[in-house]
Amino acid sequence: MFWTIVSISFLSFSAVNGQCLGHWTFLQGRCWNISSTSGSWQTGIDYCQKIGGDLANIDSADKQKNVTQVIKNANEISIHTENRYHYHYLHDLGLDVTNTTSVTFTVKACNDAHIALSSVKGDDRKDTYEIVIGGWSDSQSVIRDCKQCAHMAEVRHLSHPVSCTEARPFWISWNNSSIRVGMGNSVGAQQFMAWNDPAPHPVNYVAVSTGFGSTGDWTFKKHPHMPGQYWIGASDFGDRNAWTWMPSESDLHYTNWFPGQPDNTDNKQHCLVLDANSQMKWRDENCEDHKNFLCEKQREQSSIVG
Repeated sequence: MFWTIVSISFLSFSAVNGQCLGHWTFLQGRCWNISSTSGSWQTGIDYCQKIGGDLANIDSADKQKNVTQVIKNANEISIHTENRYHYHYLHDLGLDVTNTTSVTFTVKACNDAHIALSSVKGDDRKDTYEIVIGGWSDSQSVIRDCKQCAHMAEVRHLSHPVSCTEARPFWISWNNSSIRVGMGNSVGAQQFMAWNDPAPHPVNYVAVSTGFGSTGDWTFKKHPHMPGQYWIGASDFGDRNAWTWMPSESDLHYTNWFPGQPDNTDNKQHCLVLDANSQMKWRDENCEDHKNFLCEKQREQSSIVG
């Protein structure tokens, strides 16, 4: 069996001094790992043990808070852009769009939020779609077929689309020769601009820029392939028919169930899932369903003294 491992990097001394080695990441005294491929609950146990840990046991509100932060940081990247019209490519930060056709993001900028969708990294003069949101003093948005080229689509806004004080959500998609732009977190909803390219080019890289009097703070969803549900280490198919953490076999003194859960639909749901799409609440699911794995272990002992 082959697994793909997502390495999550936190810029902290503990993360780099040997306390969490390899593909593990340190946060609040523990080491954490999220798989980017999926499998059954038992496959998750095997995966975590193979890399030296166990499926996560969330036995307190503090630990639930830590797990929420781990998942958030695994799925998002943030970048600040200066008041300078210069593109920053996001591939090196972990934004890989080669197997997807859309991105979702938030941006806080007074005006001129620029996004480049390029075929070649670093080359924004050709084979690049340039989207400007809130240009011309935050009054107009456009789609261009290259950097600073003619407008292929444009819209004049009745209200300002971007904000100096608020991070506002947007999405961009490039599918079936159609470049589309909308507001919100749901791709396809609240569309306000589109253009059908008669000679489309591939999109392999995303870059962002501000300028023209504005800086920008951006956050992009990093791993759209992650479904947002993660096996964690509890089940209720032990001898006592009660929910227990594995491998410790300890009871669940702390819980974070989604309303109406657990419901054991069709008497087949005996393993615990953390659902990032439902505010990190818990659900019981069929143990044979395929989910990602959230693993934890104690931190390594380091001989480095800081």
